[in-house]
Amino acid sequence: MTHAPHLPDLPPRADADRRGPRPPAGRLPRGTARALGAVLAALTVAAPLAAAPPAAADTGLPRISAAPPRSGGCVKPSAQHPVDVPWPQQYLAPSRAWDTTRGAGAVVAVVDTGVDATRSPALAGRVTPVSAASGTDCIGHGTFVAGLIAAAPRRGTGFAGVAPEARIVAVRATASDGGATANGVAAGIDAAVARRARVIVVPIALPKGSPALTAAVREAGRRGALVIAPAYAAGDTPTGSGDTPAPAAHPATLPDVLAVAALGPGGVPDRRIAPRTAPDLSAPGNAVMSIGPGGTGGFTGDGAEMATGFVAGAAALVVAAHPDLTPAQLADRLTSTAYRVPADRALVGAGTVDPAAAVTAPAPASAPPAPRDRDGLRMPPPEAHSGRTTAIAVTAAAGVAVLVTGFVAFTLPRARRRGWRPGGSTP
Repeated sequence: MTHAPHLPDLPPRADADRRGPRPPAGRLPRGTARALGAVLAALTVAAPLAAAPPAAADTGLPRISAAPPRSGGCVKPSAQHPVDVPWPQQYLAPSRAWDTTRGAGAVVAVVDTGVDATRSPALAGRVTPVSAASGTDCIGHGTFVAGLIAAAPRRGTGFAGVAPEARIVAVRATASDGGATANGVAAGIDAAVARRARVIVVPIALPKGSPALTAAVREAGRRGALVIAPAYAAGDTPTGSGDTPAPAAHPATLPDVLAVAALGPGGVPDRRIAPRTAPDLSAPGNAVMSIGPGGTGGFTGDGAEMATGFVAGAAALVVAAHPDLTPAQLADRLTSTAYRVPADRALVGAGTVDPAAAVTAPAPASAPPAPRDRDGLRMPPPEAHSGRTTAIAVTAAAGVAVLVTGFVAFTLPRARRRGWRPGGSTP
């Protein structure tokens, strides 16, 4: 804390005894000091909200990937139960939308390795498998993504899904080794549409598409469902000269699909080279925590495939609050309310998904066009500030208050000693 400069003592005025003793030179009057202390206390509280980076995920958790465990067999239940709130929940703050909706009534299809429908308490009673195989998950990838979307809060752990009351339609579209084909994914999307899913997340990035996949995505849009997929596959890190982008990702490369990129702790993009499939939106994807098959323990995972779960959860919240939106309107709401990320659009698209802003933004029919920065990137509208923006504003206001209080603390005692005469005047 910086003290006010030391002021030379002036001859006491005749009425000094009636006013009481003056504070020693260089000290603040008692009332001013109390006010300044209160402002500094407010600044101390506000600053960490804006500046402190979110905590990274617990690296001691067992990992989930799109392939079976190297040891063979199925993924074993996790015995780890972290109590802290994972960094993506701190960063996205989906709970800010829960006063409006928690996703009840929204149906999200997870087209992946299946979802454990019976042994994952966080999803109990809210998973509908399209087949017996879809209700099991040996690899754990689909259950992990479903947890990011809709896991219910549980006592003793800080983790929860973005839309903890949404329903999940489980669709297995992979082989036992986790491999997938374009036609297999197309059949999975068709099955999700038949179960009236409004949001269809496909956490799979295929190097090739097919006419059946293109037709399935088109039919999903015609039937009112938004398809969400990763803009690149986990491990697609380009090498060599740095001029070669990652392979195109299907189905994300199709025009009616919302393509998602991943961010690491603190909102840092996970790639230095742009993928061939330009992302529309970004979300936490690296060092993220969720549930897995076989119990309540936590797992960790990485990649744009995981980031799709957070976007699908935000989409579920929006669908629950605004059930009449078309897929195009839903996609536009998610991108136009995204939190602006200081990175190239080729890496993060419109920015980071903001669940609360997406839920509370004005309806598309009456909403003005989303403001854009000089690079053409969408910025969040003033009606939908994120928690980080609010914290920064609070910090700035507190800083101004400190400056004003300091000015008053310096000027007011000096003016009193001068008898309220302007500087330079004679007594």
